Amino acid sequence: MTGLFRRINLLYLSLPFLGWGLWTVFTQVNHSAHSFYGFAENKETSINLDHDLLVHKIHVKPGQFVQKGSLLLEVSRTELEYRLNELSNNIAELQSKDQWRVADLRGQIERLRAEKAEKAASYLSQIQVAEAELALQRSLLQQLKSVQLPDSLSFQGSPVFTQVQALRNEMRLALLPYDREIDQLLQDIQLAGLPDQAQINRYRKDLELTRKEAEKLSIFAPSDGLIGTLHCKEGENLEAFSSLISFYEQNPNMVVAYVHESLSLEVQVGDSVQVTSSLHPAETSPGRISGLGHRIVEIPERLRKIPEIRTYGREVLIEIPTPNQFLQKEKVILQHLR
Repeated sequence: MTGLFRRINLLYLSLPFLGWGLWTVFTQVNHSAHSFYGFAENKETSINLDHDLLVHKIHVKPGQFVQKGSLLLEVSRTELEYRLNELSNNIAELQSKDQWRVADLRGQIERLRAEKAEKAASYLSQIQVAEAELALQRSLLQQLKSVQLPDSLSFQGSPVFTQVQALRNEMRLALLPYDREIDQLLQDIQLAGLPDQAQINRYRKDLELTRKEAEKLSIFAPSDGLIGTLHCKEGENLEAFSSLISFYEQNPNMVVAYVHESLSLEVQVGDSVQVTSSLHPAETSPGRISGLGHRIVEIPERLRKIPEIRTYGREVLIEIPTPNQFLQKEKVILQHLR
């Protein structure tokens, strides 16, 4: 009887400890129920272009760290090079055409000026002969002042004087068409390049746009980061949208995780989480849920709480700030904080 009372007393004495143990287990289970696993991911970018191209020069190697703006690749488009050459040739052809036209007009002007000079020289020769004769008459008239001459033999009324005036008028009328034609040709020179100049300006604008488009064929790093896989080699022709380089940031900026299906409705976009390294518990980072999967999938073995038991859940995407100390693909523990 005494032994029975002793067992009863021991039972009562152990009840507080048993309750504390159950509360601890429940708290741990509840705490575990609101945590899940994931792995840190770097944002990876696949660089490609929307046209066929030829790879000329590769300036980086896989795993190389590059700074934002670093030259990664030099490529070209055959059609752009052809277009640049075509536009340059068109401009040169029009400019040459204008130069030839102006040269031709200047040649016509020089020819007219030569003909004008020749005709003027012919008239001037006749005028000089007539003026010489007129000068002789004037000299004779001065010597015969004492002699009364008929009016018909006066100086200004002499046939030679009249001939000189007629030759001068005839020369002026004969040279006037040359002056008019030369003036017209000079105007034609000023207007010669206007129609073609408008076309040249259009070609130059098109050439500038094509050159700017060609400048895009030097591919630069979009941000600081690491070179992943090179999907091309020098001298290779690639089709449009072919992947050239895989580029990813140096530090992980997101976490891909899976929450158990029983908790799939308890996490929402915008909720806060605490991200902790599974290998280095001192390394933590705040996070925010940025996306949720739309179906239940099998949780990868590495992210199961009990790897041997197949479990299912919902994919969760979490944004984390950079820089941080997590490694690419490092396993992390996420505590849901709402």
